[in-house]
Amino acid sequence: MIGSETPPGRFERLVNRLPEGAVLRGVFVSLLAVSAAIVYLDYRDLAAATADVERTMRTEPLPLPRPEPGDQVRPYLPRTIPVGPDRGEPTLPGYDGPVGGEAMAEPMRFVAAPGGAVTAIGRIEIGTGAQLTAFLAEQGIRAGSTVHLHSPGGSVDDAIEMAREIRRLRLSTSVPDDGYCASACPLVLAGGVTRAAGTGAWVGVHQVYAVDIPGMPELRDVGSSISEIQATIARCQELLVEMGVDPAVWIKAMQTPPEELYVLTEDDLSTYRMVQAEPDASLFIGPPAPEALLDEGDVAVTPAISPDAG
Repeated sequence: MIGSETPPGRFERLVNRLPEGAVLRGVFVSLLAVSAAIVYLDYRDLAAATADVERTMRTEPLPLPRPEPGDQVRPYLPRTIPVGPDRGEPTLPGYDGPVGGEAMAEPMRFVAAPGGAVTAIGRIEIGTGAQLTAFLAEQGIRAGSTVHLHSPGGSVDDAIEMAREIRRLRLSTSVPDDGYCASACPLVLAGGVTRAAGTGAWVGVHQVYAVDIPGMPELRDVGSSISEIQATIARCQELLVEMGVDPAVWIKAMQTPPEELYVLTEDDLSTYRMVQAEPDASLFIGPPAPEALLDEGDVAVTPAISPDAG
């Protein structure tokens, strides 16, 4: 019929029954809830970022409980050391300066001690590998000497370079009692023909991560960054195999976020061959494959590795 109006639909009738202004109030409340959620997420991210900055920039020693088997993950301290009621200060041959945050925040320094011992203390920066090579040559450090490490880590590539130079010269490595060897530092430790970790020493690993380096070109995209990190992980595992360390230790590293540290127990250090009282024999063929990967009756076979590799 001309002029007739279509009766309102169900949704329209429902809206018409709402009290005046209810729709606007509902929209306002929804916007308020969304805004509150955004503010909360921003606050949470800001709090996390602030905590991370405090952790990474902290130079005062941080009290932390001693790791125990099954409870081995602790915050990673890139510029200081963990301390506790039962931890003392490490003694480093030839070095009598500070061993806490003031030393950990500085680029690595090398000190020669009587008898050929060397102390390496501080962060491993880009160029530290070349500096160690020059220092060992200048000091005439010979096979049988020991490099004593106290470091929060740093540049992975330089740590690998240091490890290979230490092995080339057939030096030993050691982390002193209550010493700290974290992040990339265990790679340097692996370079010793013999390796030791004293009582209360913290030797810890975590994931490799990318950082912005002043003066260096930035990676173009996330894919490039991931590719570079994977290549770095491969170089770390390759080094460990060359040095006679069980590369399975790097599984612990890959399972541990960059802001945390997986501290190896005495049993871990021995099992993964991170500590080694005697040099490997010339016919040593590398760490055995994990038992879980072998079927009954199988024999683990790995390629021959020269102890002078690298």
